[in-house]
Amino acid sequence: MASAERDPAFVARWRDLEGRALEPNPFLAPPMLLPAVRHLGAPPSLRLVTVEQDGRTVFLLPVVDAPPHALARAPRRLPLRRLGVLGLVGLRTWMHPYCFLGTPLVDPDVDLDGLWEAVLDALPTAPWLDLPKIPADGPVGRSLRRVVAARPARHTSLGHRSFAHRRPAPTYLAEWTSSKNRGELKRKRRVLQRDLGADVVAVEHGDDPPRAVAGFLALEAGGWKGRAGTAMAVRPGHGRFLEEMAAGFAADGRLLAFALEAGPRVLARSLAITAGPGLFGFKRAFDEELARSSPGTLLDVDLLDWFHERPELQWIDTSSDPNRSEADIYGDRMELATTVVGLGRTARGVPALFAAVDAGRARLRRRRAARRGSAQ
Repeated sequence: MASAERDPAFVARWRDLEGRALEPNPFLAPPMLLPAVRHLGAPPSLRLVTVEQDGRTVFLLPVVDAPPHALARAPRRLPLRRLGVLGLVGLRTWMHPYCFLGTPLVDPDVDLDGLWEAVLDALPTAPWLDLPKIPADGPVGRSLRRVVAARPARHTSLGHRSFAHRRPAPTYLAEWTSSKNRGELKRKRRVLQRDLGADVVAVEHGDDPPRAVAGFLALEAGGWKGRAGTAMAVRPGHGRFLEEMAAGFAADGRLLAFALEAGPRVLARSLAITAGPGLFGFKRAFDEELARSSPGTLLDVDLLDWFHERPELQWIDTSSDPNRSEADIYGDRMELATTVVGLGRTARGVPALFAAVDAGRARLRRRRAARRGSAQ
């Protein structure tokens, strides 16, 4: 990775590929990935898998050496010895803490199935390639499933992330929420306006990235994440990563920064990135003293209005955890999936290995849930 950053011609090809990728993924763009390498503790094994064609980069994916499911501790009772893969590690897409999508960057004009075949055939020394968080119904994910149908592979659904597709008319909330819930959101806005003595409105701050980032870091650190030590401002390097990432995307006109304000008081902040025809949520924070009035959700409501006024944007990927999609007002869904492909001499044992790991982790989750239930 260090050598890639020192090669301006390669970085230019990388930027070009990301700008016209078949499936947009700003989390693999240079303004995101390079600051992550510098500040988020990139593993020494990190490298870029790329394919070059006619002087262009047509495929890019950052990978690291990793045991099954990255650094998750595998349960003790696994048939690893019987599978003959004890002690081996494979390759996995590098998902730094703020990488919410794993889709490789792919040129839209290549033979996609042939490209996947070439990539998989070029990695024979690794026992597997673990590809997490790829949209199941996107062209990249569909092509991957076709190509690995004749190979040892395992597909796992990660659930459905909240999403928003453009409508001809702004009927989003009417389709997704009940009239009762819409009325409750309006009531909460009125209460805030009454208590704070000012209109509650969303304001865009994308033209001042340093101010937007500093405001977000302060707001997040002032809540429970700051007390728990997980806010970006209190984690070494994470605030610096955000500053450099935001500056990089802002230089390309792709950083979106919004604040829900009532006069001088900021109630919530949101940072997002555009890529192709899509808007990708990145981070959100809100004033926890006002949590009963749901300022974060009210900001999301206003962002839907902002989105609908920009026809060049066709969808919103919230970047949220699929396990929390039901708590979101965005009512469309996008399924994410992980595909693990066996490679090399031990390929046949890979699907069974990952099935055993999945089963073991599921048992652990059930036991922990049962202990929590019995403790209540």
